[in-house]
Amino acid sequence: MSMLRSASTPTASSDAGGPLVQIALDVTTTEVAVDLAEAALAAGADRLEIGKPLVEFVGLTRSASIVAAFPQVWFELDLMIMAGATRYVRAAADMGAHGVTVTGLAPRRTIEDAVTAGREYDVLVTVDLFNVEDPVGAARTAVDLGAEALMVHVGVDQRRHESQFSQIAVLREIVGNTSVPVSYAAYDVTEAVAAVTAGASVVVMGDPLISADDPETALREFIREVGSARRGLTA
Repeated sequence: MSMLRSASTPTASSDAGGPLVQIALDVTTTEVAVDLAEAALAAGADRLEIGKPLVEFVGLTRSASIVAAFPQVWFELDLMIMAGATRYVRAAADMGAHGVTVTGLAPRRTIEDAVTAGREYDVLVTVDLFNVEDPVGAARTAVDLGAEALMVHVGVDQRRHESQFSQIAVLREIVGNTSVPVSYAAYDVTEAVAAVTAGASVVVMGDPLISADDPETALREFIREVGSARRGLTA
């Protein structure tokens, strides 16, 4: 197994045995993504994510240059795979990514193929439960199919129209009913702290902090607050 992958598994934190912080590079150019990656790492991020907007605007080939620029960093590739899982997982491995997402809306066979390919190519497969009708049931099914990690979050459009909408209650229920790490994407510090309390193994942050005038300072404060929350759980 990859040393990078084993060093940054979602079950261990860099300082307190709690959630890792993963910063999503949800931008549309490689130049901005590299600048944000440097800011996130300087702020103390544990992992980075090649966000879905970046993948769709610049493609996998150009996204690979970002991963190559930070060879000691654990990267997740947010592909939200819906079909053709094997080729995408293999592509993630070829570009040096350590994790990849497959949507929980995908057919059962696609999730199975993603898991199989993940094991073959040493890529952590996370099943994203966004917008599934029965998140807990879908989580159990994904784990039964061999998924190594799960993801819970609210879509950007949902959040824009309903500023208080979150999935913390769903996160708590899934954590209590499954045995694999669960990631949660937060939109602010308050939600991130709630996710830590609810048992998230990875807290993901993209916008609005990556769009701040000074993203490094904003992310540093965010990471500090998440760290305080996780230390509070072990006090």
